[in-house]
Amino acid sequence: MHTPTPDYAFDPHDPQFARDPWSVYRELRERCPVAYSDTYDGGFWVLSKYADVRTVALDPAHFSSAADLLLPANHDAGWLLPIQSDPPATVAYRRLLGHVFNARAVGAIEPLVRTWTIAAVETFAERGHCDFVPELAHPIPGKTTMQLMGWPVDEWADVVVAIKEFTTRAPGDPDRARAAGDVDRIRHRVVENLAQRRSEPGDDLASALLAGSIDSRPLSDDEMVALMMLVVFGGIDTTVAAIGNMLTTLDAHPELRQRLLLDDRLIPVFVEEVLRYEPPIQGFARFPTGPAEIAGHEISEDSKVFLVWASANRDDEVFPDPDAVRLDRDSNPHLAFGVGAHKCLGATLARMELRVVLEEVLRRIPDYTLVRDEIVPPRTAGTVFERLALPAVFTPARSEA
Repeated sequence: MHTPTPDYAFDPHDPQFARDPWSVYRELRERCPVAYSDTYDGGFWVLSKYADVRTVALDPAHFSSAADLLLPANHDAGWLLPIQSDPPATVAYRRLLGHVFNARAVGAIEPLVRTWTIAAVETFAERGHCDFVPELAHPIPGKTTMQLMGWPVDEWADVVVAIKEFTTRAPGDPDRARAAGDVDRIRHRVVENLAQRRSEPGDDLASALLAGSIDSRPLSDDEMVALMMLVVFGGIDTTVAAIGNMLTTLDAHPELRQRLLLDDRLIPVFVEEVLRYEPPIQGFARFPTGPAEIAGHEISEDSKVFLVWASANRDDEVFPDPDAVRLDRDSNPHLAFGVGAHKCLGATLARMELRVVLEEVLRRIPDYTLVRDEIVPPRTAGTVFERLALPAVFTPARSEA
């Protein structure tokens, strides 16, 4: 193998990068949109332009997902399906989860999500201050995911804290290693859930997978665990980050907040723009199935190619004025949820959660202001981009009792 000469020291786990990845992405797009870095995994390619990212994501025949998609590779999360698979298996696995995430299922769970959101906001609305991360961003996706899994909703914190302690820390952080043990305990809970439902079928995800099949055969235990663990990771990790990013962005744009207060029909438009502007998932890797070429660069079969969704979302060839938050875009084909065979199954659910959270925040505490010097910035932006604390103050709301 000919090892390319590194032309950019791309390190998404550098705390300085995590504070402002957008300027790094801009430099990559302008200077070396197909860059080679040797910071991790013996070297890897970084794609930062929309066209290149989208082209590779839509070509699973030549760029596989059936491996560790993180940077660097880290197997503590375990096997996750369908994200670590290729078509046609990907399609079959997604079909097994479709009933959980289709529009009908999302519509059915929305009243519960609103009830939980109202209850969460009411715990601090009369107080005049809060931290949006533990008091709102954590419980809503946490409870929603527990409901999807068929687990006791009031145990949401046990799962959310473990997931967030794991995914918000860089590889090599001792606290991440400790959190990996808590993730193992979640995996053990999944195994126990499946064992129980073998003898006592119910109306939950484990029971549905036990009754399901792929290629006319029952699912293996490893496949079922991999599917359920992705529901847990995806349901919590992405949406927690997205809620925080949404509330941060709105705080920075009072003129947009005023427009939303005057016309709540713009809230879904704002949600889409925030997903483009500060997507929770920064990127995932792909692996060439043979020698490949990307924008004139020869990519060897044993390479790793990192697709930076977040950079693609700020490509000015697709999004005019990309570093601005705008409600008047003619189109917004952002890649926050990926594209193609691996487009996020939970996208409709996440959009609903974000919309409901924003509706209730604007209804009860419309004048919230983040305490900027007390915000805890991201530790890492290797996969997920999110602030770790978002203290806010606001005019105390009157009791609705």
